[in-house]
Amino acid sequence: MTGPDLSRDPRIAAAMAQLEQAELGLDRTISSAKQLDAKMAKSSLSPQDVEQIAEHARSKDAPKELRELQARIDKGDLSWNDIAAGRFLDDPQVRTALEGGVEGMRQAYAMIQEGHDLDDIIEPGGPPSATTPGPGTTPGPTREGGDPDDDDYFGGSVMQ
Repeated sequence: MTGPDLSRDPRIAAAMAQLEQAELGLDRTISSAKQLDAKMAKSSLSPQDVEQIAEHARSKDAPKELRELQARIDKGDLSWNDIAAGRFLDDPQVRTALEGGVEGMRQAYAMIQEGHDLDDIIEPGGPPSATTPGPGTTPGPTREGGDPDDDDYFGGSVMQ
């Protein structure tokens, strides 16, 4: 004994058409995501790079915010590879911890523009920290309250 032919039911036919459209949309979305992923820069942190970053972030010389971020990383909330890949940049704690490095990049850029030799910038351990202006540099622009203004960095935000 056979049951009724459900393919002739207009409700079933409409539902099947909707399902087919949803599957096509999903396929397009997956294809777009794969194309976008292929264009995105991949993190190039080696295990040694991660260890050096973590070692510095745990040191007494690291700013408090960076040590606190490293504690989150140690708990497994995120990783340095996540940060290098651009994930978590909207996290206020990540932004705060990285602001000193952004200021150092600003200062290094200013020193390069002033004609300083790259070896002179790199040799002492990189550009000066945000609290120690380098030779011939002035601190970067600040927002009200003294926070670094990342919106002026090379004409656009580095923390978008």
